[in-house]
Amino acid sequence: MRLEESVQSLAGIGDKTAKALDKVGVFSVRDLLYYLPRAYIDYSRVRKIKDMKISESGLIEAVIFSSPKTRYVRQGMEITSFQVSDGSAVARVDIFNQVHIKKFIHEGDTVYIYGKLAVQMKKPCITSPVFFFRKPEDPFYPVYPLTAGLKQAVLRKALKEALLHVRVPEPYSAGFLERFALPGLHDALRKAHFPENMEQADAARGRVVFDELLVFCRMIELLDEEKRQRSEVVLSIGQDEVDSFASRLGFAPTAAQRRIMGEIARDFGGVSYMNRLLQGDVGSGKTALAFFAMECMQKNGCQSVMMAPTEILAEQHKKAAARLFGEERVSLITGSLTAKQRREEARRIEEGEASVVIGTHALIYKEIKFKNLCLLITDEQHRFGVKQRAAISGSHDVHSLIMSATPIPRTLALVLYGKTDISIVDELPPGRLPVKTYLIRKNKYKDMIGFIRRELQEGRQAYIVCPLIEEGEMEARSAQEVYAEMSAHFEGLPAALLHGKLKSAEKQRIMREFAEGTVKALVSTTVIEVGVDVPNATVMAVMNAERFGLAQLHQLRGRVGRGKAQSYCFLVSDQKSAAARLRVMVETNDGFEIAEKDMDFRGSGDMFGTRQHGQGAFLVRDIRQMDKARKALAVMRKSESFRREYETVSEMAAERMREKMMEIVLN
Repeated sequence: MRLEESVQSLAGIGDKTAKALDKVGVFSVRDLLYYLPRAYIDYSRVRKIKDMKISESGLIEAVIFSSPKTRYVRQGMEITSFQVSDGSAVARVDIFNQVHIKKFIHEGDTVYIYGKLAVQMKKPCITSPVFFFRKPEDPFYPVYPLTAGLKQAVLRKALKEALLHVRVPEPYSAGFLERFALPGLHDALRKAHFPENMEQADAARGRVVFDELLVFCRMIELLDEEKRQRSEVVLSIGQDEVDSFASRLGFAPTAAQRRIMGEIARDFGGVSYMNRLLQGDVGSGKTALAFFAMECMQKNGCQSVMMAPTEILAEQHKKAAARLFGEERVSLITGSLTAKQRREEARRIEEGEASVVIGTHALIYKEIKFKNLCLLITDEQHRFGVKQRAAISGSHDVHSLIMSATPIPRTLALVLYGKTDISIVDELPPGRLPVKTYLIRKNKYKDMIGFIRRELQEGRQAYIVCPLIEEGEMEARSAQEVYAEMSAHFEGLPAALLHGKLKSAEKQRIMREFAEGTVKALVSTTVIEVGVDVPNATVMAVMNAERFGLAQLHQLRGRVGRGKAQSYCFLVSDQKSAAARLRVMVETNDGFEIAEKDMDFRGSGDMFGTRQHGQGAFLVRDIRQMDKARKALAVMRKSESFRREYETVSEMAAERMREKMMEIVLN
């Protein structure tokens, strides 16, 4: 078996699983080996029920104490319950919507259960645990990011086979590994997936991180060496144009917005194409600045494109753009268009009738051709590489504006984005009320529910967000479970459940109903983190808030506080260890301060997310290793002994620039 072979060469991976792996960028055996776990479950120690604390998770060896019984809570919600004993205590086990499990549960059998201990009616209870009928063979189980159609067990089995039949070649010499205290690559990948302890896992991941950052640092150098292409679209934008646009916005731009309009105008008049990162806190007015850039283009006979992460947000942008530019000058391209509608919009774009184009990834249709495209506006959520960008721009260079809603400390942004010019919108529009944030413990949970119900009864709307729970992760309540609870609490007030496994059309329908006010309470996973602007939403409740990074919580909180009414954010968590970190959210609404704190508490890996799949992807797990990688690169450049390693890293960096062009992944 070779590293370049398709993942389908591994046992257990058929067409359906291969398609699911395609979605996360895993195509080859090599890609799979670099698809690192996002967490590990500790099965190395068997716990006693009486020794476990409430809300603590652990592995229990127990005997089934009673026959399973199923009760039907409502349509689509069935709970199968039985009791187990480990000699220290008796606990009830509840399993949701898995009636078939009854035929495997027999009184007197020994089982191994991993789950979180709770107390209901003063008795121990474990909800939705992971079951084993013999002790888990691996002391630490890897937990991988999943998508629809992908299962943890299938990934683990495939990875064990891959590690058994292929060997990842070591790109560095023994002297290099010794000089920088690095483990061998193949051994590091094996231990990253199947460690015997967490120290092994950390050291193994550290090797992969080092390799990725070494290439990343070389990419930064190559970008520094590369001259920016000379612009063929030089525009003269004066203060009159800035003032004219500002007068049509319907509100007075902040000083920060006016400053950045000037920066964009100077870029358009410069000798090189604009390549600017527009970074701003939630609600700081980045969209208005994007419209200013599009206005500059339109007035000079040029076309511009703005990408939106969801269809509903694209529709909202289109309505706002139509008010500014006129309906006849704006085109909307989404996946929901019929073939006839798409042909008509494609005609308007190709003939130059539409100069302002807004859309989703549907813009990468071959029939979409531009008459004179000069500006491309994306946001960091799109992770556009050169190929996708070329598919829109027709392979010629254009001015580029990247909008980022994830606050990043400026020095870190400079590291991540290299020579990209950076504009920071560091001022919120006047009169906007800051969102009031509260940390909710168990004793205040009922009060919070009552408060949300009153907000809904007064005509407001609420988001209730749960972590995405994957197989084997029992640290949080499921969105389905919370939806059932909220439906009972908010009887007579329409609620909906939204998560990533729903079909796209169903997700769009639910989000549209929430945006229109038909749905009052939206129970969701983090799919709403970037999605839709609903000024009437005044409550954001985040369950198991300890499971999120501060930057991600700040993004979720940014879904509310967009209207004139006072808004509230409730962070539900009983984990004392997370209290200090979550308290930062209570104390400040400043996204940049939160970003700094997030890096202090968790390391930048959790703040930015980790893209681990695909041969050409970046793995920015811990940006603090950047200094080590830079020093290593400097040594390699000067040392004849490491010339081969330096040439290898340089070739990889050049290839990734061609393929991905700085594809950095943020929460």
